[in-house]
Amino acid sequence: MKRWFAVAALALVVLAGACGSSGSSSKPAATIAPVLVNGALPRFDTPVTLRVMTHDSFAVTQSVLDEFEAATNVKVELIASGDAVAMTNAAILTAGNPVADVIFGFDENLLGSVLESNLLQAYTPQRLSTVDKSYVLDASGMATPIDHGDVCVNFDRAAFTNSANQIPTSFDGLIQSPVTNKFVVEDPSTSTPGLAFMLATIAKFGGGDDTSANAKWLSYWKQLKANGVSVVDSWETAYYGSFSGGSGKGDHPLVVSYASSPPAEVADTSLAADESPTGVITETCYQQTEFAGILRGAANPRAAATFLEFMLGGSFQADVPGQMYVYPVVMGTPLPDTFAKYTAPVTNPLTLPYTDVAAHRDRWIAQWSALFR
Repeated sequence: MKRWFAVAALALVVLAGACGSSGSSSKPAATIAPVLVNGALPRFDTPVTLRVMTHDSFAVTQSVLDEFEAATNVKVELIASGDAVAMTNAAILTAGNPVADVIFGFDENLLGSVLESNLLQAYTPQRLSTVDKSYVLDASGMATPIDHGDVCVNFDRAAFTNSANQIPTSFDGLIQSPVTNKFVVEDPSTSTPGLAFMLATIAKFGGGDDTSANAKWLSYWKQLKANGVSVVDSWETAYYGSFSGGSGKGDHPLVVSYASSPPAEVADTSLAADESPTGVITETCYQQTEFAGILRGAANPRAAATFLEFMLGGSFQADVPGQMYVYPVVMGTPLPDTFAKYTAPVTNPLTLPYTDVAAHRDRWIAQWSALFR
């Protein structure tokens, strides 16, 4: 338990301490000219290796990457770097002297820190015009939206099979005695879904401006703790280790995951949408958009810009739902049948302005951590 809190504290300190410091006095990078040629990706005269830093949940079909290489003469080398929080921390520590050219997978809850740390080099993709404008949060051209989804509480349908053991339908249901010791969440200082769920409680209950231990949202977490909520370090640990549903091997029938988790668990597509092995408590959902950007100091900035354009192209966007179980941001991208059928529709997800999150996140995580010491 002590080691768990030490890791959480370290992640928080690194992200907080690095903001605005790593390379903030360095000269700005040169402007990258538009790369598309008559709407098509450019082809490099000599082979190029492009390093792409990702979180561990990043996935793309190899044939899609092969298509990019065949078209551009650029080979993609993926560098998995832990959860998005850990990945962002590592990138900030090497700002201006990066281990990669592109970073993918930071969300709006990390966007403020990314922008403050002088981590990225600006490039506004020409294909950004095809993206739903509601996901374009950064006007500076540093962060390009790639996909979006909703972080929500999921439930193991098989664990709630009778009237005495009913599925919770709200935040309040998660603090009731029928689900005592049955809910697992991720640590918000080391996990982006964990952070999103913490922010969901702030958006729902308020009190984010309260610096005391009696803030409304913290009062809700005290009730969760009293009801036996389990806290783990990552989504992978929570979903595959602690959760009893789907691919999980644990004994917790409630887990913080995504509205789009259910289609990943459907083997028989003749099932009705409400009969999938896992379900979603839609009241708990919090909007999440994932971004990519060119790292300042990248060895191959033009190839990096070409890859951003490719990520907004039809092949990559169409691959996103089936590989990462999130939605593409480009309007009109077709969805796989199972994704369209079994993903829980979320009409009004909770959200907070990313500028508010950037201003208060460190304090909110510290308040949360104090409760779980």
